[in-house]
Amino acid sequence: MIKILGISGTQRVNGNSEILLSYALKPFEEKGFETIHIKLSEITVRPCKGCEACSHNGGVCVIDDDMKQIYEAFRWCDGLIISSPVYSRNICSQLMAVLDRHYAVKNERPLEGKVGGAIAVGRGAGQDITLNAIYNWMLSC
Repeated sequence: MIKILGISGTQRVNGNSEILLSYALKPFEEKGFETIHIKLSEITVRPCKGCEACSHNGGVCVIDDDMKQIYEAFRWCDGLIISSPVYSRNICSQLMAVLDRHYAVKNERPLEGKVGGAIAVGRGAGQDITLNAIYNWMLSC
């Protein structure tokens, strides 16, 4: 069975990024795919400390928070959709923490060869920059 992971970066419960990601996952669910929707509004992911401890201890991050569940979801999924609100013409800080913390498992390459998509939600400018940030991160995985 194909497994799709959705990560909504907003801290707003039922914010537009969460809602649009739910709509994006729905066709996969209707076709019988297994989906997980991780809402950063419901979990705690602290920012990377830049200590590089993960580089010296086999990819284990020393920060004890909910990022462990996201590492497992990266390994589990066959495809990934990330949604983010546009804050200051870029991705939101909560999502940036997730993307930065992927560094701990980067050598494991849990997303290599997997399909990815992105959703940027904003009213003014910056959607293009937000999408580029997400896609550039995906291409580096």
